[in-house]
Amino acid sequence: MLAECPYLGGNENLQLAEAASLFQRNESPPTSSLYSPTLIKFGEKSVAVAQTTCPVEREFIQAETDIDGKEVILVLSNRCSLTMLFVFLVHLGLASWLFYMQGLQGAQAKEKAESVWLRRIDLAPARGNIYSRNLQILATCQLTYSVWADPNAIQSVAKKIWGQQVSNDEIGKRIAHEICSMLKAEQISERDLARRLSRTVRNRSNGKPILVRFVWLARQLDESNVIELRRILGMKRAKDVPPEWRIIQAGVGISPEVHRIYPYGRLAAATLGFVNLDNIGYYGVERGWDEILKGKAGSVELEVDALGRPLPNGYLSYLPPQTGSSIILTIDEQIQKAAEKVIDEAMKKFQPKSASAVVIDPVNGDILALVSKPDFDPNEYRRFPQERFLNRPLTFVYEPGSTFKPLVAAALLDHGVITEHSIAHCNGTWKTETFSVRCWVVQKGTAVHGAESISDALKHSCNIAMAQFALKASYRQIYETLVKFGIGRKLGVGAGFEEAGWLDPPNRFLAKSAIRHHQATLAFGQSVAVTPMHMAVAYAALANHGKVMKPRIVKGIKDEKTGKIQWLKPQDLGFAVSPLTASKICDMLISVVEEGTGKRAKLEGVKVAGKTGTATKVVNGRYDPTKVVVSFFGFFPAHSPKWVIGIVLDEPAYGKWGGEVAAPLFAALGQQILWRVQPPRPLSLTQDLTALSFFSHVSSN
Repeated sequence: MLAECPYLGGNENLQLAEAASLFQRNESPPTSSLYSPTLIKFGEKSVAVAQTTCPVEREFIQAETDIDGKEVILVLSNRCSLTMLFVFLVHLGLASWLFYMQGLQGAQAKEKAESVWLRRIDLAPARGNIYSRNLQILATCQLTYSVWADPNAIQSVAKKIWGQQVSNDEIGKRIAHEICSMLKAEQISERDLARRLSRTVRNRSNGKPILVRFVWLARQLDESNVIELRRILGMKRAKDVPPEWRIIQAGVGISPEVHRIYPYGRLAAATLGFVNLDNIGYYGVERGWDEILKGKAGSVELEVDALGRPLPNGYLSYLPPQTGSSIILTIDEQIQKAAEKVIDEAMKKFQPKSASAVVIDPVNGDILALVSKPDFDPNEYRRFPQERFLNRPLTFVYEPGSTFKPLVAAALLDHGVITEHSIAHCNGTWKTETFSVRCWVVQKGTAVHGAESISDALKHSCNIAMAQFALKASYRQIYETLVKFGIGRKLGVGAGFEEAGWLDPPNRFLAKSAIRHHQATLAFGQSVAVTPMHMAVAYAALANHGKVMKPRIVKGIKDEKTGKIQWLKPQDLGFAVSPLTASKICDMLISVVEEGTGKRAKLEGVKVAGKTGTATKVVNGRYDPTKVVVSFFGFFPAHSPKWVIGIVLDEPAYGKWGGEVAAPLFAALGQQILWRVQPPRPLSLTQDLTALSFFSHVSSN
């Protein structure tokens, strides 16, 4: 079979065959033939060759068929070979370019293409609710509407309508003015909208430019704000429609969005915290339990044309958002409301820089109330300074003063270094070779205490007696017990930011005199830093027979779809002191309220155990007697405690002793709690229960 030239017709290929046969017969070809045959010999083998004058193809073609032992080769001119080489190189270049674009640069090319024809809108999920222990809703979500825009689509359509000579800034101003007139929302700035609509390109972190296809114009608006805009977006495109509306239709949209609301405003604001516009938890429980509450975001993806308009039959993807789980707090909304009323009245009367209140169930560690003043409204958190967002029971670090004495006394009794009958002596000032200690009686100008047992030292709040008792033990013994109470570490409440305080470890001191001085001051609550929550947890351990329970703010997690609740178990952290030691300290704290500095914390018909505290603050490296933190921590009923209450006021303008300021606040809150356990529960937060005045029953100490 003779090979045929693919660029020649049938007659020409017949002429090839004819030329080959001429070699066999040693005849000359006719003058009309396109080929000039030549016979080439290679040894004994003869090869017939014909040279073509074909202007199309130039290459060598060898026939596959021998004719009488002679192989026919058609020799074509050089122009055909150059043409085929050019075609080969073009195909090779195209193949290389396709490999580079689809193989090496496939992901980048796809991303660039999608940024032009695919629009993605993220859908924020609804956060789970936050309930009180009585299932009152403290935080929930409501449906709002947010307005977004595609600046590139707006600029492109506007230039087609108004002409290319109109600048981006001018287009942004015109459209922003039109949108603001439609929305009529006070929080929207026309100038800010114009700036967002004018910017069509931005730089990535690596410096490469990217088209701006999505910006928020307004967030979380009421339905009444978007009625007019929604009407315009729903209109059919027509020639009589104003050009601004046609531009808005091409590049503006409305998305439903959830908005966090707090039905009771400031109630437990610092404990709850708040969320920002993107539904991310900030401060409080909203931050500490954000992963549980936030749910999973959804999205909408749709194809758009060159003007940014959705294609009628284009690709559409919808991933619905998933609502987060709800949490049930340990907070009792009735006790929380009572505590806030008492502290609000204290803020007016004593005018401290700040005030904190804590109420804990000592048996399981449930936090029934957390008060931080001054506070804020989480519905309008932007109006308040940032320092108000901190939950002071967890973040206010101070030297506790005399409220720390029962913890040191418990450590000394538990290690057996003293007994209830051990005696110390107070003469107002106690001097040693390296340091001296003064009792508060010197500052107040009252008689010295004289001989004091450990119970007397707590009852009279004697600094010298406590220092002398503390030096009978080693610092390590006291340190180990205090650590078991939770002093010097974060407690893991789960209500947002939390401070660990400070307790010096035993290996910090080198000189023995430094250890003794530190140990003596530690006995009356100096040289140690705590938060109100640290003290409340420690007193709860004394009330719970020496057993420390981890404080908790969340009681359960609720799945809103199924209604199932996962109840969290209380965590037992072990015993700080023995039940016998805790019982002895409890009896001593009862005497503090019945006969000592805590008389103003008494409750009618109920035994109270507690301790007053007045801590002088350090200013410029020295203790300033005019700057104090006053406090009272206690529990009731004393022999079967159900509530532990802590009250702390920082730098009150009026009153500077814990027994005069904090103890009456304890009594007022205790009365409110006792009153509330009498009616059927739960009570509604809408009931206005006026707090009893804590000044009416107070007698002078």
